[in-house]
Amino acid sequence: MENKITNKKKEKKVSIGRQKIEIKKIEKESARQVAFTKRRQGVMKKASELSILCGVEFAFLAFSPGGNPYSFGHPSFDSVVTRFLTRSRVSDTGAEDSVAWQLNQQYTYP
Repeated sequence: MENKITNKKKEKKVSIGRQKIEIKKIEKESARQVAFTKRRQGVMKKASELSILCGVEFAFLAFSPGGNPYSFGHPSFDSVVTRFLTRSRVSDTGAEDSVAWQLNQQYTYP
């Protein structure tokens, strides 16, 4: 009986694993919605990590296939969009930051 157990080959589970997919529009609407939900969470996580690691400010805006808007930003979506539109740094309170920021703008923006 021991011989049967030791001689028996161990069977491995074979899985598909992680595979590359062709980048094209997903035709099936329900599958497209599921993919959007999963990938939206991944993009937000990566953007958040980038913000923490590199100290960047960002704003993320996406509309789902159903038309629902999703926004996320650091430090806040509104402050980043306001900064982008006015090209000046605006804090969460709406007041401009220090004089040092204004001086640094000379070197950042043409």
